[in-house]
Amino acid sequence: MMDIGDKLSDRYVIKDVIGQGGMANVFLGHDLILNRDVAIKVLRFDFQDNKDAIRRFRREAMSASQLLHHNIVEVYDVDEEDGKQYIVMEYVKGEDLKTYIRKHSPLPLESVVSIMMQLLSAIDLAHKHQIIHRDIKPQNVLIKDGSEVKITDFGIAIALTDTSITQTNTLLGSVHYLSPEQARGANATVKSDIYALGIVLYELITGTVPFDGESPVSIALKHFQEDLPSVREQYDYIPQSLENVILKATAKNPEDRYASVQEMLADLSTSLNESRFNEPMFIPPSKLEETIAIKPIKALSASSSSLDQATSKGPEPLDEEVFPRFDEVAPIEPAKRTNWWLKYLLPFILMVALIAGGFGAYNFFYLNTTMPDIEGLTQEEAQEALSRAHLTLGEVQKVWNETVKAGEIVDTKPTAGTRLKRNSTVDIIMSNGKEQVQIGDYIGMEYEEIRRRLTEANFIVQRRDLATTPDQAGIILDQDIQPGSQVIPSETPITLTVGNAPESVTMQDFYNLSEEVVHNFEAGFGINVEYEYDYDEFIPVGQVISQEPESGTHLEPGDTISVVISKGPREEHIVPQQVNIDIEYLSKYDDKDVDKEDPLPNVIRVYIGDVNNDINQIAEEFEIKESRTIQIFMYIKEHGTGQYRVTRDDEVIAENGQVYPQ
Repeated sequence: MMDIGDKLSDRYVIKDVIGQGGMANVFLGHDLILNRDVAIKVLRFDFQDNKDAIRRFRREAMSASQLLHHNIVEVYDVDEEDGKQYIVMEYVKGEDLKTYIRKHSPLPLESVVSIMMQLLSAIDLAHKHQIIHRDIKPQNVLIKDGSEVKITDFGIAIALTDTSITQTNTLLGSVHYLSPEQARGANATVKSDIYALGIVLYELITGTVPFDGESPVSIALKHFQEDLPSVREQYDYIPQSLENVILKATAKNPEDRYASVQEMLADLSTSLNESRFNEPMFIPPSKLEETIAIKPIKALSASSSSLDQATSKGPEPLDEEVFPRFDEVAPIEPAKRTNWWLKYLLPFILMVALIAGGFGAYNFFYLNTTMPDIEGLTQEEAQEALSRAHLTLGEVQKVWNETVKAGEIVDTKPTAGTRLKRNSTVDIIMSNGKEQVQIGDYIGMEYEEIRRRLTEANFIVQRRDLATTPDQAGIILDQDIQPGSQVIPSETPITLTVGNAPESVTMQDFYNLSEEVVHNFEAGFGINVEYEYDYDEFIPVGQVISQEPESGTHLEPGDTISVVISKGPREEHIVPQQVNIDIEYLSKYDDKDVDKEDPLPNVIRVYIGDVNNDINQIAEEFEIKESRTIQIFMYIKEHGTGQYRVTRDDEVIAENGQVYPQ
């Protein structure tokens, strides 16, 4: 669990908790290098040992980082520290669409259409990049400054699905926007995203979801069993053209929905045109095809009596032209004599047929065999299966394949189920796995052109900016995969370091921060740094003691700053020092019993300040009855000082506050 004040990669400081989800927790953070607030999504602790979840979390996060669109929350960084997987994203100061609807419903239709068109534009870009959102709902849409839409959470649902992780609370949050085919267990598609967009449009207009219930199952059942409530019956000012967008997007049959988000966007853009207000209601084509034409019943003639009259007369006599009387039916004639050839030749023909059939059956069941299904098997497993079917392995061809693992069979000639003669040969096509591509040398080339080419080849491209001179802006300076390496594009993120020439920089406060932070600032903004190193009793090794100029100073790329880095406390030699002190005895007698031969003693106390003693504590105490010389031993640091103080009957008789080692 992250705590307020924690740091990630010595760059991002956790400031607050924004929210907690089924798979990740989101924090408000601050980027120390770029001096800006960011949102940091951290994979939950209980998923941090799930390698599959981690891989897909990073892959989808990096895919989302390629969706550069003003209505999509931008992904800045994807990294890992001490087992914590995290994504650094644009921080949007605002509220989610669910809260916005609750506060402002009913919304003006112009606002509804504006919000939806921004949302559709963002999802359209995702679909063009082969990314299905899978969890479109108002909670995943942020509203900035009351009008600008920012959609988030791209690809996280994919990681959950791919690892078969069931999160009840995630289902509860999304089941209101679940398509009928998903409720039946089908995979999410472009059409299921379109269905969810239709539900969001319904909620923008009405302020509520169309289907609700006591459990996720009951809500899911309504999605594919019940018709969507009409928005025009609730609000008669809604034009039919706008309701038609909802009806088409939320059709039960995916084939009846919009073919793409772009088509839905085009339809919505003209839905408030007055010329369309009273257009016919949309009826799904599949419903029209279900209509059955019933043959009309022949009407009674004008002269016919009423039904009551007809039934009161009793049964009518049969029409004898249609139904002849029994006695008029012609008698059955006796059968003619069977021809002689049928009598004698037919048994012979039947016997020949039986013999031929026996040979055919023998040939079919014994001389022939059935081609087994060996797709997905290894070559060794396939040979065993073919041998059991009395078949032999023929030509082996190898191809790249995106779905079948390397070393497994993709296809066979002939196909499974075909009847073959025994000992026939079977050709197989083996998978080489996903196609590998050779990495080129991209250093010195334009980033945008290389990014486009790599993205088209299904690579995940990650950009890292490095402050440079203007002439190197946009040029690739480094790459993290060596040229000539053979890699699988869809599984290989490649990081390109690109020159960037920032216009201006603000000097940061580096006091007590690590030297690495200064290095990152130097590399990130093209600032030259002069480093000095000095001892300090209080600042830990490797942290900044001082800087020049002070924080907040305006800098230009190429300017020079200086910092002093701590070497920690100085390790000094200890020098012993001896001081001789002459102490004079002061005679004193007891007034009650004067005895000059046995005077009272003087009490002597010695105080020492050095590496071993505190000047405020008594180092030595003794009594004297005559004058004497004492030695004080001190242990002083090589570049330090010592001190001592001597008292006689609590009166200071010798003192030195600065004793230097000799």
